Amino acid sequence: MDPLSELVGWLAPRGRMDLRCLFGQDWAAPHAPIGPWRAPFHIVLRGRCELWLPASRTLVPLEEGSLVILPRGSAHVLRSVGRDAELQAGEVQEGQPAVRLRRGALVDLKTNLRQPAKADTDILCGEFEFPGQRRSALREALPEPLVVPFAGRPESPWLEALVRLMAHEIEQQRPGAQAIVAELSGTLFTLAVRAHLETRPALAGVLGLMASPRLAAGLEAMLAHPGQAWTVASLAERCHMSRATFAREFARRTGTAPLALLTTLRMELASRMLAQGVQDTASVGEAVGYRSEAAFNRAFTRHAGVTPGRFRRASSGAASTAGAAVPAQ
Repeated sequence: MDPLSELVGWLAPRGRMDLRCLFGQDWAAPHAPIGPWRAPFHIVLRGRCELWLPASRTLVPLEEGSLVILPRGSAHVLRSVGRDAELQAGEVQEGQPAVRLRRGALVDLKTNLRQPAKADTDILCGEFEFPGQRRSALREALPEPLVVPFAGRPESPWLEALVRLMAHEIEQQRPGAQAIVAELSGTLFTLAVRAHLETRPALAGVLGLMASPRLAAGLEAMLAHPGQAWTVASLAERCHMSRATFAREFARRTGTAPLALLTTLRMELASRMLAQGVQDTASVGEAVGYRSEAAFNRAFTRHAGVTPGRFRRASSGAASTAGAAVPAQ
């Protein structure tokens, strides 16, 4: 299995679409933080707008035919272009109608117009959930925000086709539309990451390794055989590089050492296996390269902040009880 498919499989994203925004004139739609294991996304189907991130004071213009994902669930505001910076998120200029929410059968509607069909801006909103996952090397490698322009771009035909199909299902609301949109929303995440991987020259973390013809084999080896007793030398050999060159290039691409990333990947896989609750702790530890259960317990606790047993129990409780907390890694 290729590295992207493997890491997406570990992350197991589930998507849902729950809101359509039809706006005209001056508007702003604030979104509270929802992380860390949920990621909101917005699809600009028509018009253009701005994304404001208060924490980093970042303003991102969004054109028609753009998908934006916030992998870490940061607080943000979608707003009309050139909106008065002095206005607060929920305020409107004098004489402008307020944004109102209308409940719908498939998705809710948020609009500031009496006749939403005349909207200048049409945005679909939803979120991705990452069940049972505490950390993800893939998610941590993504920028905040991740912006993927897709309309009319030859490198993103399938992403555009998927978005148009989702919009069509929401518009028509035929039988089965809700199930179709939910399934397609999960696929949307993978297509967006692949588009980012293929179009961005500067990539971090595991994405930087995937994009490197010289280093990709090292990542593939770690993912294919996480329990193997890898060394820097043996990984370098997989990449047909000297040990020193491999270690230097690896650190330049990822900001970390090869064996440190290997440990992160092992703990990520262990977290997933523990959350599934199928194997005992010793078996999970052995699967990710620890011959001693005590050594695995120490490594996992150092990485996650909780013991494997406590993590498993918390994950099991979160799966059966809505809103239950799972210890963060």
